[in-house]
Amino acid sequence: MQNIEDIAVSNYQTNMQYFKLHHDVLHNKLIALDTLLGDGRYPQKYDLEYKDDYFDVIELSSGNFLYNKNSEIFSDELTSQINFKKSDQIISCSYNLDFTQKALEKLEKETALTTYATTAPIMHYHNSNVNSSMHMDEIHKFIFLGIGLGLHLPKIIKKTGATLVLIVEDDIELFRLSLFTCNYKEALDGRLGFFSIAQNSLEFSDMFQIFYSKSFLRNYCLKFSLFSSIYEKKIKQIQTFLVSRTETSYPIEYLLYKNITILSKLQKGFKFLELTKKDKEDFFQDKPMLIIGAGPSLHTNIKWLKKNADKFILISVFAALKTLYKSDIKPDIVVQIDEKVTEAVNLMNSFDNFDFLANSIFVFSASVPDILFETFQKDKIYLIEDRTKYRLANTRLESASVGETAYAISLIFNTSELYLLGLDFALSEDGGTHAKDHHGATSLDTSNIDKIQTSVSISQTVLHVKGNFVDSVPTTPILSSSIPILNRYTKKLKSTNQIVYNLSNGAYLEQTIPLNISDFQMKSKLDKKEMGAQLIKLFDTYSLKELSGKELSELDKKLVQIKEFHTIIEKFLQNTSSNKDILLQNYSLMIQTILNSFESELKEILTVYFLSIAPYVIDLFNTKELSNPKKHTKKMKNIIVIQLKRLIELYEIQLKNIV
Repeated sequence: MQNIEDIAVSNYQTNMQYFKLHHDVLHNKLIALDTLLGDGRYPQKYDLEYKDDYFDVIELSSGNFLYNKNSEIFSDELTSQINFKKSDQIISCSYNLDFTQKALEKLEKETALTTYATTAPIMHYHNSNVNSSMHMDEIHKFIFLGIGLGLHLPKIIKKTGATLVLIVEDDIELFRLSLFTCNYKEALDGRLGFFSIAQNSLEFSDMFQIFYSKSFLRNYCLKFSLFSSIYEKKIKQIQTFLVSRTETSYPIEYLLYKNITILSKLQKGFKFLELTKKDKEDFFQDKPMLIIGAGPSLHTNIKWLKKNADKFILISVFAALKTLYKSDIKPDIVVQIDEKVTEAVNLMNSFDNFDFLANSIFVFSASVPDILFETFQKDKIYLIEDRTKYRLANTRLESASVGETAYAISLIFNTSELYLLGLDFALSEDGGTHAKDHHGATSLDTSNIDKIQTSVSISQTVLHVKGNFVDSVPTTPILSSSIPILNRYTKKLKSTNQIVYNLSNGAYLEQTIPLNISDFQMKSKLDKKEMGAQLIKLFDTYSLKELSGKELSELDKKLVQIKEFHTIIEKFLQNTSSNKDILLQNYSLMIQTILNSFESELKEILTVYFLSIAPYVIDLFNTKELSNPKKHTKKMKNIIVIQLKRLIELYEIQLKNIV
């Protein structure tokens, strides 16, 4: 017995040294736990017990055992469940859309701006040769959801040969006990290990994203081991992260269209706002600003807003205008970034007139639909870039929704007192997604919020996030994706002299003060007679129409980069080997060479493209049942090159029009 104890203690010490060298944050967390357990500040929940010839964990309060059977046999059973089949214990990271031959032929004739034009050919070729009943040739990435005593970890790693491993355990005390029974250094044996131990939802998201981004070519589907059903919730969290990622929620065609449209607007004499932080600007120092989003809280508090509208500078997202129009509330600044043409046309046609915006100014992304430019006066329109940075004197804006953009602009212009209403990023109590008058308002069923689903929808799946007024609120992946972005703007742009009050009955937002409408302190009215003219004067001060010499020089550099990309792609094409391993090596090298180039808008476009489509290429050749791989190498190589050229050449034409 003493020998077993000595081995366990030695194992613990080896693990702690390993974590100290390679995972210092986790090591410090474990040291802190040891200290708290040692002086009694952390009540011990578990103890490690050796029974006959195996270890188990006893819960001290109940006397229940974690395994309640031979833990070695249990671990063997977990290991036996793992196989190489593409449909068993996997989290799918890809959309397997089906395309008819007629649809493919039509897409070949379209430009790269057409939805699926450059992705359908690769997806179709993959899906024509691979199905879920087939098996992986190799498993490169693996996720352990719950670790117990870690006894199954080395067995599964050995069986799969995985080279990247994510280990997830919510209970740090339980994980600490696994250090006595599992030698993590030996189990990982030089593999890349990622640890999510006792992390909150945001921390887990960040860790998963790091794991996901590493060797992203292998992300067609991810194999996992589930220690017990209580860790099923992690599957839903991962699915939520996946559908919220840029390459999933914002298709490559949208990003390409945004860039081309912004480049076009740079030629047409529009005023572009200069968006660097303006710490010395004092225009809004004595003028409270209220950002109006289109969340459910707007409709709930519309009477309060109508009563108090003249006490704020009102900056409204475009989607909230219908609600304001019906209540005769006149915003001072209107913000819009969405480039969806059909939605914009339908929304614009739903108004009888726009007289209530006669004194408003407009901040638009340069990629919004033309109907907005045709409706409102050019001298009242100020353009911004989002997800691009052709104007050098700008803060790069990247938002999931227009609400974060309006918030960032307010912080940039040094607003001292800022209020948020309708920036819920959550559902109402009855499941409503937006204010009642919003063109896309729907109501979702929140009764099954905790149930695991086989797949997750970016707009329909319901999950919980921390609430502004309550512990948690229901939301969806698409709504919640705005929360970390807004929090990043807070960290980057908010000064200590700026105060932000959140009036919305929605998600909690970092460094904001929850303020119920009933607790709002009455303020004096603002003189708004000349507000429109004053805002135009202010924004004109920070606006530019022409590209500077330095900005034009940067565009020249981007043209040189395009030539380099063409050379890289041509080199990939010229390799005539039909060996699948050589093809994949060259494909990976081509991608890595492009990604190692300097930051540019085209590089981002290609990055998103590779993230969304490269896993299909890798998975095709990682299929055990794929017959005669040599015949597929040339076909796939040609498809890859044709689609890349379609993307690059369309962008190149627009860039050359400016330079």
